Parts: sequence; C-alpha cells; structure tokens
Amino acid sequence: MGTTQTGRRFYVGMGLALILLSILGFTPFMYARFSSGGQMSLALMAHGISFFAWLGLFTYQASLVRAKNLKKHMKLGQASVGLALIMLASGVAVMSEVFARGDASATPFTSEQFVMLPLMDISIFAVYYTLAIMNRKVPETHKRLMLLVGIMMIDPATGRLGLTLGFPPIGMLFHFGLIFAMCMYDRRTLGQIHKVTWIALLVLAARYAAFFIIGPTETWARFTHMLLG
Repeated sequence: MGTTQTGRRFYVGMGLALILLSILGFTPFMYARFSSGGQMSLALMAHGISFFAWLGLFTYQASLVRAKNLKKHMKLGQASVGLALIMLASGVAVMSEVFARGDASATPFTSEQFVMLPLMDISIFAVYYTLAIMNRKVPETHKRLMLLVGIMMIDPATGRLGLTLGFPPIGMLFHFGLIFAMCMYDRRTLGQIHKVTWIALLVLAARYAAFFIIGPTETWARFTHMLLG
C-alpha cells in the first residue's frame, strides 16, 4: 500500500516540478521581451499555451490516478491527442522561425547547431507520445513514457534558467536529474530500474552526444539548410 501511494505521489510531484521549472525558466525571458517592446508570434503563443496546458493536463491526469478516478483519466487521455498535435505543429513552426532569424537564444552555438536541440526534442516527443498511446493498457510503461514527454520538453525552460543564473550547464543537469529521479523511484517501487527509464537515459545521453559531436560539423550545417531553408 505504501509503495502504491508513493507511486501516485511521485507522478503528481514530478508534474508540479516541471511546471515550476517552466515558470522559473520562462518568466525572466518573457518579462525582458515584453518590457523591451517585443512581441510573440502566433506560433510561439500557441506553443507556449499548449506547452503549459500539457504539463497541467499531465499533472491533473496523475492526480486522477491517485484518486482512483480511472474513467475520467482515460477520457481526458483521448483529448491529449489534439493537444499533442498542436504542440508538434507549433513547435515545428517556432523552430523554423528561430532558424530563419539565425537565433541561438544567447548561447555560444551557431544557429545550425542550436536548432538540433528542438529538432531532436520534437522527434523524441513524437516517439515517446506514440509509444505511450500504444502502451496505454500497460500502466507501468504508459505512465513513464508520458512523464518522459514532459521531461523532454523542459529543456528550453531549464536552458533559459541556466542563462539567467549564469550557469548554462544547469539545463543539462536538470535533464539528467529528472531521469535519475525516475531511476530512484523505480528502485524504490520495483526493486530495479524499469526498461523504459534505462532507454530514456540512453536516449538523453545520445541526444547530448549528437549535439556536441555532430552539431558543430559542416555536414550538419548543410543538412539544416536543406531541411529548413
């Protein structure tokens, strides 16, 4: 019983942590943008709203499971498909806008290298979400994949938080820290690390390896211009 309660609390807590990190990461940048007379494109607005809606929905869904209201949980899960499509479409549009401006979000990377991050995250988001839907009748797999969808989306917020604090690597540390939290949860509740968590850790490590090894190359630069113009 105690282990079950721990599991239910964990996913609600992780959802709230992702929301808090998003607020801390984006608030200073949004304030700076609007205070300087900047504006948001429709794509960016749609992406921001759908992003926070997704995190809110995930947290609420986790609370429904904790309350054993599985019927409502499954009904709301069907609505997440439309939200996921909005996030994907708006994410691609925002990525294209940023690349067209040659923007690297105040990082030392070229725009060609920087765009690899959202491109990988959008791709991983689509894969994790699709697998989560396919495994909706396998609770231990489904809930981990849904949490990973949120974790993979958090990088823009934690990256900006790192820039605000003057320590850019904090974004990467948060990324791995959230996965390690899943590892500890798995050990506590299952006695071992779930295969989905292991795969997620490997995917995250491969993501950063690709960014730092392949991202700076001329081959990647040519590919991004061929893909995004």
